[in-house]
Amino acid sequence: MITRRDFIKVAAAGGALATLGDMPEAKAAVKTIVPDPAYCYESEKKIPVIAEVDLVVVGGSSAAVAAATAASKAGRKVFLFTPLSYLGDDICGSFQYHLKKDEKPVTALSQKIFVQKKEPTPLHVKQILENELIDNDVVFLYNCFLTNVLQDNNHAAAGVVFANRSGRQAVACKGVIDATLTAVAARMFGLQFSPFVTGKQRFEFTVVGNSIKKAPELLSAELLPYKMKAKGKEFPVVNYAFELELKSDTYASLMEVEQKIRDITWDADQGDSSDLLWYVPQQKIIGQQSYTNTFTSVRDIPLQAFTPQNKKNIWILGPSLDADRKIAEVLMRPVNALLLGDIMGELVAARLADTSMPSELHTVQSNAMASDYGLVGELLNPLRPSMRFGFAQSERGALPVLGTYDVVILGGGTVGAPAGIAASRQGAKTLVIEQLHGLGGMGTLGLIGRYWDGYRDGFSSEIDLGVKNMAPEDHPRQQKNWKNDYNSDWKQEWYRREIRRAGGEIWFGAIGCGAVIKNNVITGVVVATPWGRGVILCRTVIDSTGSADIAIAAGAPFEYTGKRSIAVQGAGLSHISPTDYYNNNDWAFIDDSDMLDVTRMFVQAKVKNEGAYDIVKLPQTRERRRVIGDHIVSVYDVLNHRRYPDTISYHKSSFDTHGMIVDPFFILSPPLARHTIYEADVPLRSLLPSGLDGILTTGLGASAHRDAMPVIRMQSCLQNQGYAVGYLAALAAKENKTVRKVDFKKVQRHLVGIGNLPQRVLTDKEFKGFSNKEMELAAQSIPEDFKGLEKLLTDHKRCIPLVNKQLSLCSDAEAKVKYASILCILGESSHVTLLEDKIKSYPQWDKGWHYTGMGQFGMSMSTLDALIIALGKAKQTSSLPVILEKARLLEPDDYFSHFRAIALATESIRSGEAVAVLAELLSKPGIRYHHIANLKDARNRVVPGSDDVSTRNRALKELHLARALYGCGDQDGMGEKILKKYAEGLQGHYARYANEILQDQT
Repeated sequence: MITRRDFIKVAAAGGALATLGDMPEAKAAVKTIVPDPAYCYESEKKIPVIAEVDLVVVGGSSAAVAAATAASKAGRKVFLFTPLSYLGDDICGSFQYHLKKDEKPVTALSQKIFVQKKEPTPLHVKQILENELIDNDVVFLYNCFLTNVLQDNNHAAAGVVFANRSGRQAVACKGVIDATLTAVAARMFGLQFSPFVTGKQRFEFTVVGNSIKKAPELLSAELLPYKMKAKGKEFPVVNYAFELELKSDTYASLMEVEQKIRDITWDADQGDSSDLLWYVPQQKIIGQQSYTNTFTSVRDIPLQAFTPQNKKNIWILGPSLDADRKIAEVLMRPVNALLLGDIMGELVAARLADTSMPSELHTVQSNAMASDYGLVGELLNPLRPSMRFGFAQSERGALPVLGTYDVVILGGGTVGAPAGIAASRQGAKTLVIEQLHGLGGMGTLGLIGRYWDGYRDGFSSEIDLGVKNMAPEDHPRQQKNWKNDYNSDWKQEWYRREIRRAGGEIWFGAIGCGAVIKNNVITGVVVATPWGRGVILCRTVIDSTGSADIAIAAGAPFEYTGKRSIAVQGAGLSHISPTDYYNNNDWAFIDDSDMLDVTRMFVQAKVKNEGAYDIVKLPQTRERRRVIGDHIVSVYDVLNHRRYPDTISYHKSSFDTHGMIVDPFFILSPPLARHTIYEADVPLRSLLPSGLDGILTTGLGASAHRDAMPVIRMQSCLQNQGYAVGYLAALAAKENKTVRKVDFKKVQRHLVGIGNLPQRVLTDKEFKGFSNKEMELAAQSIPEDFKGLEKLLTDHKRCIPLVNKQLSLCSDAEAKVKYASILCILGESSHVTLLEDKIKSYPQWDKGWHYTGMGQFGMSMSTLDALIIALGKAKQTSSLPVILEKARLLEPDDYFSHFRAIALATESIRSGEAVAVLAELLSKPGIRYHHIANLKDARNRVVPGSDDVSTRNRALKELHLARALYGCGDQDGMGEKILKKYAEGLQGHYARYANEILQDQT
């Protein structure tokens, strides 16, 4: 079958041949239109425009911040974004915290950074830069990678497109300041640069705490004239200068240089290091004027040296200007960059004063004749309902192919790093792509350097021993309980070394933002690096993003918070000092696939941890998007010890819930004991996104019910899962098969052999369901604290008649209530009066539950709450008076669980009779106005305390009541107004919850 795309190619070829006079000419023409394997075809798309501003600043350097604030002060509307999770990549990312001889800070911002505090810390500088933007009304986003530039019909710069874990979005503007190190935006416009010359180049890298190293590649090792101080300790700071070959003008070559430098500089005393290499870009833009004079002052350099030829409304703020590389090196120094940013921001603001906003936007695309590797799948959604300013037209084009591998692993965290080791050791050509500048994810960079439950044999035991052996037994940082606690930075380095030792490659500072799919098989991934967007072809993708980013981009269905429920496990973002390994906390909800929420969280965490050395660089989340796989691990699979013939990982944990639980079983019979450890198997089917091949989705992104996930998310178990998927992917490459076609028993035998899996998995059979006899016995045992409920709820159809039968035979009043609760929660209303009478017997509310983060075990509601929720599920209007009677007793400071019970019950029944009572509750002082509208609001609303739950309890009460009121008919638009505020707010889970409710009603 010929596709439309093939037809276009063939038609184009035929047209070309028809105009030629002889065969040599025809052959030459055909050659020019043969698809180039170095490019991947991308179809036409419309990219949502989320903002219209005067000026976009690309990059988060100190100069970028200075330019953005200067332009904003001059009256321009400014938007800034950076691929990092902080600002000041030139200072904080490259550890340029010191002033050199004769350097003097002259701007207000540079004085705040370098004079206000004699020995700046990372957090001090990051917070100053962040506050500068917030106080001057500059909108900014973290973790966003430039992928495309926009131009108008006159080919003038008109905006940008960036990728993040939310997908891709565009911002339209009148002008662009390119503050990236290598002028990435200018390159995307196709502007002219000086040629790249292969050869050795100088790179600098800074470490904290280490002894000075020696190596042939080293040019110098300088002990800097200051020490990093934290928690009463001092750490020496060493700056290294290397001369290494940059083999090509590619991000892969830069990453190889970075890995070599890390090989040389690391030792067990290291407490911190640069994220980024410090180097002067070899290439420079061809500007309107080349600056060749002797440098005396930043002010001497004309704006034309920063202005490219043949392109309006773009300026280069950084070392890629048209000037001698020695001058560029001087301008890179933060104290000079800050002054330069101030000057350029003001000058550009003046030039844009009379510029009109572009009416039509088009991406600048490569015109290469690309190969058809498959459909490029990605997410293209605005971040909030109000962030809709039309679309930027992305014509069909070509994405560069950045490499071809057997196995590509997206996310080098708890699962991804072990997967990289396993795949590399099996001889597969392997690439690990990690957004941060270290491996290990939550356990290392997230600073959760302590196991909590979990199965610790198998490959996990090799990790633990390997980390311990990173230093001698007598090293002062050796952990006494090393099988439970580990040094996070040692573990990062062990992962990195093992992957490189086995021949694997590592790219830091990049993300996966799409998938290439052909005939429902993933053939490659789309990645965004600081140098742009491209495709990496592969046999198998391991999606270890923890949020199923690649699978979802490929079109896989998934589950998360939304109109069905706002229940989500608590999260945090902690402080860090050199040599710290464990700072766990729980004070927020974070949707780490929502960039507005992530940016909000980093702002609030700086206030929460003010005065610390730094904060961690990724949100400490426990629950994320979960793909829908061929099997969804349920609560009942865990409780009933379900076995599978295709078990890939073995897990041991308690139900470490960190918040609300939603499954009917837990409403009626919650796990009460922390010490109860459950064993659970996860089948390969739960790592296979429904309808897709060539991809494995792991960790928190695997296919499981959210209430089951706490048992299967423990670090040590997921490390073993990582090894397993890496081994499977490598075997698929060896056998030239997709992962679905591999003989999985061969994989299981290997995993049993190394201790990852118990021997029994080789003979485990498929679960066929419980027999009628087992179900009947389970129904008979319900009066014993709901014993047997875990079996009954596996089959609702058989459950209901069995429970009805036992209820009719039962004479005990309490047992009748239990049976009636089961029926009601399943929507069967024949015995609602039993629950109504039981609820009436409570003269007041019992002891409830406030949202709890750390140490949350057992019920997340009271007995009365559970009865009210169950009664509501029966959906009988006649039951409403009983529920409303209890609602009228509530006061604003009462337990959140009581508010939740009333909201869930009334919203289930959906009767206008509940409106007055719900509106009255919402109108009580203290119940409303807890949404966060902007970053200034976020910063000012921070409550002290690393495990604060007060803000969550207030917002959750408001949201639950607003939903119930809205669903029951609303009063004067009160519920709708509240939901709309949250739908536009910065808190990602709340925004999606509110928006989906509003969309469901329209």
